[in-house]
Amino acid sequence: MIKRERANDDKARASAPISQPWLVVLDQRYGLMIEWPFEFQRVHDALERRTMTGQEAAREIFVARRKHGPPWHWKNWKRTRVQFLGSECATCGADHEAVLVLQHTVRIPRVQPYLDKAKAEYAAREPAHDYRAELREECYAIRDAVVPEMRDCCPLCFSLSIQFRKKAGTWICNSPVGRGYCGHVFDVPAKKEALTAAQKRGIRARKYMAWREKATNWDGDWKRGAILAWLADFREYLSLKHTKTLCKRCAFLEDMTDLKPCPECGFAFSRTETACPDCGRAVAEAQAESEEGETDDGPTQNDDAGNR
Repeated sequence: MIKRERANDDKARASAPISQPWLVVLDQRYGLMIEWPFEFQRVHDALERRTMTGQEAAREIFVARRKHGPPWHWKNWKRTRVQFLGSECATCGADHEAVLVLQHTVRIPRVQPYLDKAKAEYAAREPAHDYRAELREECYAIRDAVVPEMRDCCPLCFSLSIQFRKKAGTWICNSPVGRGYCGHVFDVPAKKEALTAAQKRGIRARKYMAWREKATNWDGDWKRGAILAWLADFREYLSLKHTKTLCKRCAFLEDMTDLKPCPECGFAFSRTETACPDCGRAVAEAQAESEEGETDDGPTQNDDAGNR
């Protein structure tokens, strides 16, 4: 009886709507795609609103990629790939009897090339306006605008590091002087103008906000443009537009070797050859054109590599 109830519960959970942090959504620009984790969307929105610097965005992206891993390891990948997986291999024509996987014809974009390109473009153009002199004057104005209060201090060295001793009913100065301490004992402390701890915290907060206002709106933040460009290409990668269906053998040949299989006999030979050395069949032009769409910096990306 208990086993039957558990089975019914499992069926109910399986039929219930899936609530995951990643969902398949319909994007106006890219069509059907995998929604990225909220860290990527938060960085994108912050850069668009100019509330985050490029350096902070690069750090957030690095942490998010380490946390979530590649997209084909996300929980919703297997659920999404069914909508794009074909019924036969695009290279050798193997049907459902073979193990079919979804293969990207482009590699997943890396962040570092975008940063290098943006840095080189920034170095080649006119230098951006240096806001540090203006920020320094603004910080001085923030500091001078606060009126200090009258605070207790030591009558001898005028230090604020004084302590009242309840048993003795006197004050003692704990300010370091040279290699020792002042140690002056007195009954009534003196007065002097000084900032309180709350005033210092307020000054630091206003200085930080002034820096953020300058840094987030600085035209010379080349990392901001680099991260936005990477996010746009990564979003297109998640749209799964540049994918094709391959069997595991053809996917392995594209990923791990520089070979391609013959559609007739299955013999693997070099991509540069136009005819199969085993059976002599010429490679179809359509197949050669499809391989030209792959990137030149390496093999294509098999997104089902974790299922091998």
